[in-house]
Parts: sequence; structure tokens; C-alpha cells
Amino acid sequence: MDSRNVFATYLKKDSSLKQEEIELICSYFQQEFLKAESPLVVAGDKYKKIVFLVQGILRVFIVDKDGEEIVKNFIEPNSFFADIESLEKNKNALIYVSAVTDCTLLTLAKKDADKLVQQLPKWEYLMKVGAMQTMNDMIRKQEYLRVGDSSDQYRHFVKHFPLLARQVPLKYIASYLRITQSSLSRIRRQPD
Repeated sequence: MDSRNVFATYLKKDSSLKQEEIELICSYFQQEFLKAESPLVVAGDKYKKIVFLVQGILRVFIVDKDGEEIVKNFIEPNSFFADIESLEKNKNALIYVSAVTDCTLLTLAKKDADKLVQQLPKWEYLMKVGAMQTMNDMIRKQEYLRVGDSSDQYRHFVKHFPLLARQVPLKYIASYLRITQSSLSRIRRQPD
């Protein structure tokens, strides 16, 4: 299935959109490819696009004062991403986003998003609802990091995010769980 069909299928979940509106929305998005480990967003730069991840996995991270990367979130297929501060307020990004695996993206440039809102005013509302859903999902993902020990957190991660557990390198999972890679290796060797 090609990228636009995947996106159209995703948009059809919102029953308020008519077929011609879905086609209009899809017409504004551009397909891009990102190789594994390639950057999408670099802290300090502006990133003025809305991204729909068709295939692959992205990681959102920061770099601490010691130069260590700390994974804050993973973005899975059929998800939107935007650096809202950069997109809407023209501020430099505070985060990094890079591909964990090879990725297929559909992107909507800010100028095209503005044109789309002029043609389809409810697009702005749909994006706000999508942003709230994404934030809620991120909060839900983070909740288990405060419960139990590292072993419990890893088991929860594997159970609830099997795609990530299979495709994300252990160094990124360890960073996300805020444990060392050697601790994660020990946890993985423990019998269930």
C-alpha cells in the first residue's frame, strides 16, 4: 500500500471527513524518506513541517549537559509529529528527532498547512485534536516509568509496545527507561 493510501486510511477513521476532503488533505502532503540514524529535527534549528509517519520509528531525544542523549519518546507508524514551538512560533527546536529505522514520512510545510486551513477550516481543529491525542499518548507511555523497578518497567514496555521492543536498539530502550544498557542486558537475561 502506498504512503498516500496509508494516510487516507488513517484519515478515514475520522468520520467527519468526506472523501473529497481526504483527497484535498493528502494532496498537500509530500513524501520523504529518512534513513536509519538520520536526523529529522536538530535542536537549535527551526523545523516548520507537520509529519505523518507512514513507516518506521522515530526517536525524540535531548542531549544533557554531559553530552548524553536521553530518549524522551518514540514515534510509531500512523502518528503525527510537529515541533509546535518551531512550527507556530518560529522558535528554534529544543529537541532532536532522528530515525531509528528507515522511515517513510508524509510532510506538510507550514505555508501549505496555512493554505489547507484556508480551504478546509476544520483541518486546524483536527490538528489540535490530534496534538492533544498525541500528548495524552505520550503521557500514558511515560506513566509506567514511575511504577515498579527497572525490571517491571522493561516488562511493561515489551508487553505494551511490542513493535518498539522488537525494532529499537537496546541502547535507546535503556535511555528511554533511564537505566544503563548493561542493566537492561541483565534484566533481559532474567527469567520471567
